[in-house]
Amino acid sequence: MGSNDFGKIFLETQRNLIIKRINKYNDPERIKEELENGDVSHYTRYKQTVLVPALRKALRKIDTGKYGYCEKCGERIEIERLKVVPSAELCIKCIQNKADR
Repeated sequence: MGSNDFGKIFLETQRNLIIKRINKYNDPERIKEELENGDVSHYTRYKQTVLVPALRKALRKIDTGKYGYCEKCGERIEIERLKVVPSAELCIKCIQNKADR
């Protein structure tokens, strides 16, 4: 089971999307402005401490052939979910099971 099952075009599209999001979330001008104004939003902090590391992890998974597979059950994560949440680590089924507890 490897991410090669997703196809090169899909993986390259995801890689580009992930890199764009990392660059957007790491926009130094916006962050500098927020710091100067003393107005670093909670969402900016969340992006820096949670989203960017998750996106970087997704890039490593693409490189190692492990991208797009649920970390809980090992099944493929739905492509539509990955398009919206490229750093997704769980499939919909496992998220629902987690929520039901």
